[in-house]
Amino acid sequence: MSEVILDITRVRLPMRTLAFVRNVGPYAGDAALFERLFGRVVASLSKRNLMGPDSQAITVYHDDPESVPADEQRISVGFSVPEGTTPDGDVQVMTLPESDYVVGSFELLPHEYGRAWTDTYAYMGEHAFTPSGGPMYEAYKNDPREHPEGKHLVDICVAVN
Repeated sequence: MSEVILDITRVRLPMRTLAFVRNVGPYAGDAALFERLFGRVVASLSKRNLMGPDSQAITVYHDDPESVPADEQRISVGFSVPEGTTPDGDVQVMTLPESDYVVGSFELLPHEYGRAWTDTYAYMGEHAFTPSGGPMYEAYKNDPREHPEGKHLVDICVAVN
C-alpha cells in the first residue's frame, strides 16, 4: 500500500443523482480533457442554478482499462445534483445506486491515480470483496488548484457484493 492512502473501507453509500457528459476515447493523464468536460457540466448547471455547496465532482468509469482499448473507453464526468434534475442538451442525468462500496480515500498528485486504483483493488483482494458490476467512480473532495501542494483529495468508490 502506498503513502497516499488516507483510508480504505467498505461502506454503504446512498443513491446519488449525477448530471454528466460522456467521453469515449483516451482520457488517462489528460487534465485538459477533464477540465473541458467538467466545464460543460458547470455551464449547464450554473445557468439552471443547480450548482450548490453540496455539488460534488464525480467521474464514473464504465470500462476496464485492462480489457477495453483506450479509444473505446467510456467515462462520465459531472456533478451530483438534486434528485429530479432533468437533462439539458448534451448534459445527461444518471443515478448512482445506493450500494455497498469499497471506498479508498486518497491525497495524491495527478500521476498517482493509477497507484490509488491499484491499492483499492489490492485491499478488495485482501478482504475478499468482489466488484458487483455496479458503478466505479472517483468523487473529488477539493479543488487541487487551492491545495498548497496541488494535491487531489479523492474517494475511489467501487460497488461490491
